[in-house]
Amino acid sequence: MKGRVLVLGSSNVDLILRIPYFHRPGETIQGENPIIVFGGKGANQAIASKHSGGEVIFITKLGNDSYGRSYLRYLTKNGFPSKCLLKDKELPTGMALIELAPKGENRIIVSPGANGSLSVKDLKRLIPSWKGIKVFVTQLEIPIKTVKTGLKIAKKNGAITVLNPSPPTRLPSHILSLVDYIVPNEWEAQSLTGVKWKSDRDIQRMAERLLGRGAKNVVVTLGSKGLFFKNRRDEFWMKAFKVNAVDTTAAGDAFLGAFACALSRNKSIEEALGFANAAGALATTRLGAQPSLPSRRQVETFVKKNKEKSG
Repeated sequence: MKGRVLVLGSSNVDLILRIPYFHRPGETIQGENPIIVFGGKGANQAIASKHSGGEVIFITKLGNDSYGRSYLRYLTKNGFPSKCLLKDKELPTGMALIELAPKGENRIIVSPGANGSLSVKDLKRLIPSWKGIKVFVTQLEIPIKTVKTGLKIAKKNGAITVLNPSPPTRLPSHILSLVDYIVPNEWEAQSLTGVKWKSDRDIQRMAERLLGRGAKNVVVTLGSKGLFFKNRRDEFWMKAFKVNAVDTTAAGDAFLGAFACALSRNKSIEEALGFANAAGALATTRLGAQPSLPSRRQVETFVKKNKEKSG
């Protein structure tokens, strides 16, 4: 039986600049014409989960500016309930400046704008939206108090909680104890645990530290090297799918959204991570955040073709 997914998080307008290389301080280089697309980790993950076949509610906050108004139209057109798409009367819509190098690597600067005013009070007004939720997803581009409140409400309603700790910040045990699945990439895991990645054993140590602080399950995504999963009983590595990467900007968000959707459909952890792994790989083959997010059919076709190749 399929359950609903509730995503709580940020919405940004992404300004993407293709550059020849990452330049030094004080150096001026020339980029290609900018591309403007909708992004933000919360919105990316909500759209990714919906594209993956999930029934999704998205709680976010936009500015009362032209970007916010167009983003609101876009989100409602995609079927997200308008009552959960909040508006700040003073702050602008969040924005991200993304530098994109030729091999798909990126550097991102985020200005939170209205995302920073998504408050505990806002959530308490929307508590009925948590009714019947199977999976709750959030990140750290909104205030940490709001994240904690969202996790608490989700646990009270019996939902599976998924935290993407990005951008990484100090997470005490009283927050991690509310998390069923924490999903950092390797750099975020290093920042959260203080363990430097020099070998596979270091990835295992990162996971052990996060489990020791209260998280129930840890998924460390490793880009082209795949992922590592660990809980108190099991652990395993999963290889990445081989693709020609164009833009890695939304790969992690595609992974998170697909993972949440698979959990909402009662898939096993191996099945859910395999589906998410494929979605993340496919997202790197297109430019932009939300424009790159694959559909359920595209992911399933991609997985089938790879099985046939390996078979």
